Amino acid sequence: MTRTTLGLLLALLLIGCPTAEPVTCGAGTHLEDGECVADADDDDATDDDDATDDDDATDDDDATDDDDATDDDDATPVDPTDPCPALPAPSGPIVELDSDDASSFTSLFAAAEPNTTYMLAAGTYDLQGQYLWITAPGVTVRGATGIPGDVVLDGGYSTTEIVTVLADDVTIADLTLYRAYTHGVHVVGSSGDTNNTVLHNLHVLDPGEQAIKINQSGTDYADGGTVSCSTLELTDAGRPNIRNNCYTGGVDAHQARGWTYRDNHVEGFWCEVGLSEHGIHLWRANADSVIERNTVHDCARGIGLGLSTSDPGNIRVYPDITECQGFDYLDDWTGTIRNNFVSASSAGLFASADGFDSGIGVWNACGATVSHNTVWSSQAPFSSIEWRFPNTSVLVANNAVSHNLNPRTADIATEVTNLDDVVDGSIFVDAAGGDLHLLDTPNTLVGAATVGHADHDIDGDPRDANPDVGADEF
Repeated sequence: MTRTTLGLLLALLLIGCPTAEPVTCGAGTHLEDGECVADADDDDATDDDDATDDDDATDDDDATDDDDATDDDDATPVDPTDPCPALPAPSGPIVELDSDDASSFTSLFAAAEPNTTYMLAAGTYDLQGQYLWITAPGVTVRGATGIPGDVVLDGGYSTTEIVTVLADDVTIADLTLYRAYTHGVHVVGSSGDTNNTVLHNLHVLDPGEQAIKINQSGTDYADGGTVSCSTLELTDAGRPNIRNNCYTGGVDAHQARGWTYRDNHVEGFWCEVGLSEHGIHLWRANADSVIERNTVHDCARGIGLGLSTSDPGNIRVYPDITECQGFDYLDDWTGTIRNNFVSASSAGLFASADGFDSGIGVWNACGATVSHNTVWSSQAPFSSIEWRFPNTSVLVANNAVSHNLNPRTADIATEVTNLDDVVDGSIFVDAAGGDLHLLDTPNTLVGAATVGHADHDIDGDPRDANPDVGADEF
């Protein structure tokens, strides 16, 4: 059997066939990774979203994890004048490709040698079912110009996943990944884990499911990656192509440790009928994740840690995270959400069946931190920020929200210097457009925060001795 044939067979096993019959959920339920579950804003629902994930090759995750926990202290500040610098020039072997090579991408990338950089020339690459299946460590695939809009890989809704990463130290950068049937990028644990993936300066546009998917395969995990400086977007043109009761979202990660999601823009993940996943959603036992300096605009749900209360069996656990031991099941471990803008103003979103559900949600998550975020919406959501379920422990500090902080059924929550009822959008540069930087106008946010919950703001600027509430330090 050739390597290409083997790759094709593995792809079918892992990601399924695009002609599968859709799942239709009834009233009051929505699809979460393969099964219909109760809608999020029903407090009487059990919400034990024990669905298996169709993208998870196997679910026999019976191994424990005793790695050292990653440090989730305040991140190294970025340069405010250039928070997303270009990648350094490539080293090692370089292969230059152009759009004429698209018809052989499957076999070409299946045969990639370790530590090779593929430079894609400007143009539109009509994939027609071809995909990039990367199993060699150290491979980099990047656009030659550094501008994502110059290099467009168009799946035409016939390519299932445009890029699949199954090796260590893979970088995907400076590309537009357009019209995947499922995911623009899928990172999967493989052959002893998939570590240190870098997804940088991408535009994942109008995917059929989640823009970026990260998950394990058996007891092989995808750890230590970064999603940075990228745009994940669902437009009005792409929305009719979403299937299965709005089974879509920006980032969806399972059982992954030590990922950072920073300086991204996520927009438009909602449907007229059905509740989308979050713009950024980490659940099914992620750990030590940092979600910072992102803007999430006009998504049905903004940012989420955790979701389910029921153990699907053989789930990943982290014995070295001592503060989170002794629980029957946790859906997220020690995640951090800080310095993000989350906003909603779309008339279409608010007119949809589920509207704007929540800005930030923490469900069945241990040791979570939600600090210095700004959540604004032109109409009332179900929750601006909410925390839920008895096993949840969360610090909610120095957040500014237009509507409600909603402590649903969490046992341990510490609230510090949050401001709700920040409804007046005129204090921001462009609230309706998602720019929640503060204007030089009187407001209650400036100087009102408690010190010590984030040393820098959404732009990487240092906070002063009297920090401001919310993501922006004026």
